[in-house]
Amino acid sequence: MSKKKILSVALISVLTVFVFCLCFYFSGNALNQLPSITQMNYNLKSDEKPLTVKDMNNLSDRISFNQVSFCAELDETNVKEETVTPVLTNEFYFEIYGQKLNGDSITKENIENEDKVAVISSSLALKLFFNTDAVGKTITLNDEVYTICGVIQESENIINSLSSDGKQRVYIPYTCYSGYENCDVYTISYDNSASSAPLIEQMKLSQYHSTNFSEKAKVIKNFEHIIYLILFIALCFISMKLWYRICKKLIKDIKENLNEIYFLNSFKSIPHKYTLLIITVLGIPTVLLVIFLLSDFNIFIISKYIPYDNILDVPYYISAVVKNSNDINSLALMGNTFLVNLYSSSFSVLVWLLVIFALFSVVLFSIVLQTTLIISKKPGNTGISRDIRTEFTTDLLLSD
Repeated sequence: MSKKKILSVALISVLTVFVFCLCFYFSGNALNQLPSITQMNYNLKSDEKPLTVKDMNNLSDRISFNQVSFCAELDETNVKEETVTPVLTNEFYFEIYGQKLNGDSITKENIENEDKVAVISSSLALKLFFNTDAVGKTITLNDEVYTICGVIQESENIINSLSSDGKQRVYIPYTCYSGYENCDVYTISYDNSASSAPLIEQMKLSQYHSTNFSEKAKVIKNFEHIIYLILFIALCFISMKLWYRICKKLIKDIKENLNEIYFLNSFKSIPHKYTLLIITVLGIPTVLLVIFLLSDFNIFIISKYIPYDNILDVPYYISAVVKNSNDINSLALMGNTFLVNLYSSSFSVLVWLLVIFALFSVVLFSIVLQTTLIISKKPGNTGISRDIRTEFTTDLLLSD
């Protein structure tokens, strides 16, 4: 191979590995933050009004609200020179979202005692106190003093920044705010394993847009499985090509040897070739089969995208995707939409990275196969075996 071609192969290899790492970085970032919950955001374009905190309390009297959270956002206000959004919530919010905190979250006792405590983000703590160690310090919201009981440990990266709406939210117990019962609930969230989850799903809350993040996490996981599948297919092609060439070479050598002597003598004279042939014939396919069985190549498809009668109905898939896109574009979601945006951003980035990875893999694979063919066709690689000891003995006899 020429130096130019070697450099091209090296560059494509580096880019392929780089894109591979990016895919797993973005998928891992999303999977680490998508909890196993369903989040319902109020759609501002809906004809129906959102539920109030009073409505949520009335519902909690009828069904268990364990592992169910709600958020009611108040008007923006200033803390020192920072604009913040107070958010009324209950004791389950931080538990079901699985957010990491320095300090404590809002507890059931805080709700019952109407304690004026608050949970803020690490970025807001940095702006207000110039460090993230803000537990025990106080802030003033609407002329009321609140003690910070916990600080959310945020993960800062480009995809998270693009997914954020830029609001600095301050979470407080809903009971500590005067007139909380009439506040509109913009977000309802519940753990998918909660006993009340099926009941909430059956409630006719058409004014809320529901997002099941357990399903979204499985969709993101698909990208990792597809990458593994691409690598496995490439490995199969290369391995079977190698399997064919080795078997062809060994069978040819054994046939030439059998033309001169019987099988038992042939087996005794070149046992390593018989052994290598058996290992190659059985070993490579067995290794590929074991890798296939141990690997997870499952692809998850959300049920609404699956045709009822014909799984190969391509127009159905296209129409389902278009309809879903139209529905999403027509929404005007209220409340914290960070996770919704995180999924959408991660999905879009991963689609492009997967396409680039597939293209680079095809190019790299083609170059490897082409190089193998060129090497195999060189005069020195004819595949004809020689018994060096026989040639050496013949030369000695002739010289005498």
